[in-house]
Amino acid sequence: MKFVMNNTSFGLVCLILLTVQNCTMIKINVSEKRNSSPQKIEMGKGVTLTTWGAIRVNKSHFFPSSFQLKTENEIIYIDPVGINTTEKGDYILITHSHPDHFSLEDIEKILKPETEIICSQGVKGKLKKVDNKVQVVKPGDSLQLNGFTLEATAAYNTKSVFLWIKAHPKSKENVGFILTLSNGLKIYHAGDTDFIPEMRKISNIDLALLPIGGDNLTMNEQEAAQIVNEIQPTKVFPMHFEIKEKEIIKQFKNLVKEPIEVIEIE
Repeated sequence: MKFVMNNTSFGLVCLILLTVQNCTMIKINVSEKRNSSPQKIEMGKGVTLTTWGAIRVNKSHFFPSSFQLKTENEIIYIDPVGINTTEKGDYILITHSHPDHFSLEDIEKILKPETEIICSQGVKGKLKKVDNKVQVVKPGDSLQLNGFTLEATAAYNTKSVFLWIKAHPKSKENVGFILTLSNGLKIYHAGDTDFIPEMRKISNIDLALLPIGGDNLTMNEQEAAQIVNEIQPTKVFPMHFEIKEKEIIKQFKNLVKEPIEVIEIE
């Protein structure tokens, strides 16, 4: 088969290469469609999960993978982007370096001298101006930290976004995180990933934070529901989707089997 590279296809290839590899053409701002107040989920005594809601990725209004987890003793941020707080973190966890997950501006707002940053290898090179302790993890690593245990999980694409190009190739060693808190609560943040075989080893999760946006960037709602029904977390929180696509939330909720609770936010 002969592939003819016309002006349109050349421009598309350039855009994909820039977006996937360097992300220089992606502009991130707070969405004007964001809820006026943060959304909070009570996870038990002294444990709260907070999201600030939609960001704007170029022209798309998008629900990101950005959260604050507050326990009785620790404040943990995961992929802080577009956050509306200066509350300092004890730990900042970053799954990978794409700009809807990594924002140096947001990281600097929540740093204190003791803050530790835990991230994938691709993030470390973007933290050269940060003096704090930075620890790189790869899939399969486990850390015992103050107040919780962290496991780094695999997060990658099996599908290509264009030709052979994957937005999140396995070779990058991007990660998700499983946090086991001192009270026994287990929270799984999947990062950006397709439905991959490694997920089947995950169990006893109280809250799963899973991408459902599809478009060969992450799992779609059907794939996310499939893994939810296999690993059976108590609750699941869908993330990483365009907020105008309300139908995919509805479909995801319909596909998830009881008694698993799907958390919906405004």
